[in-house]
Amino acid sequence: MRICLIGECSNNLDEGTVNIAFHFAQRLSKHNEVITLNPRKVLSRSFWQEAKGFNPQIIHYIPGPSIMSLMIAKTLASYCKGAKVVVSALIPFFPSLSKNFIPLFKPDLVLTQSIETEEMFDKLGCKTKFLASGVDANKFTAVSSASKIKLRQKYGVDNGKFAILHVGSIKKKRNIQALLRLQGGDNQVLIVGSESMSVEHKLYRELNEKGCLVWRTYFDHIEEIYALADCYIFPTGRKTACIELPLSVMEAMACNLPVISTRFGALPRIFDEGDGLFFIDSEEEFEQKLNEVKHKTLEVKTRDKVLSYTWEKIVARLEEIYHGLVSL
Repeated sequence: MRICLIGECSNNLDEGTVNIAFHFAQRLSKHNEVITLNPRKVLSRSFWQEAKGFNPQIIHYIPGPSIMSLMIAKTLASYCKGAKVVVSALIPFFPSLSKNFIPLFKPDLVLTQSIETEEMFDKLGCKTKFLASGVDANKFTAVSSASKIKLRQKYGVDNGKFAILHVGSIKKKRNIQALLRLQGGDNQVLIVGSESMSVEHKLYRELNEKGCLVWRTYFDHIEEIYALADCYIFPTGRKTACIELPLSVMEAMACNLPVISTRFGALPRIFDEGDGLFFIDSEEEFEQKLNEVKHKTLEVKTRDKVLSYTWEKIVARLEEIYHGLVSL
């Protein structure tokens, strides 16, 4: 099958849609012909020439979606006659009035994650299918206590502290300022910011001044940071702040960390609470749940919850979806 993926594909996997484009391209290429086009180059002649010369059967637009991305995908399909258009609804951005234009640029299929987004596209007459984000369960895994101590020495994290981790851009819309209330005493908040995304410097200073350990660098072995942590916290509530099934939460779970999260996007759709996974409805609950993790005997089995969502299984499902479209 000839598949044209529209998305930024980079080896620096510190942003959700880039990460997804990379894993899709890498795994789909094993059994298919695949090209990846960067949407930032949509105004260049080479973008359109390369797509047309490839003559794809599937055009899959990964970032977004927005009205602009739907327009680009639909126009590209007209240019590459016969191609089916698939759009991933990872971070939907449709101001109220723009939703009225979605039926004009309706793709052949929208891959959704949250129930809310799925219902929106269904109401607008779009065909939808659920497709989760994936996780590399071989890379992200639990480590022994001895390995955790060595990793803390390597990265300068006090072994006597309870390490609370968050991985994501250093911006208020992600609500990482909620972690300020958890820093101090025997708690050490660790934040890994995205190197490829801008930083809100006032927030960055606040986090550092409070004593949080904040990294603004790309880690080739980010799995080691997860492995040295005691707990993962995802405080984000704003819909456009993250992809609807956050990769960082899945990676933390693959490392079998206790996870305390808002009921963000698709998380409560596919994961049942329990076995070390906690959902909260207010910021005040972070401290309460954290105390439960720290002071109660808790059997953590968050890894078991994500093993159905490895990249191999997600991409195999994606290939099935493609074949179903092409055979219509």
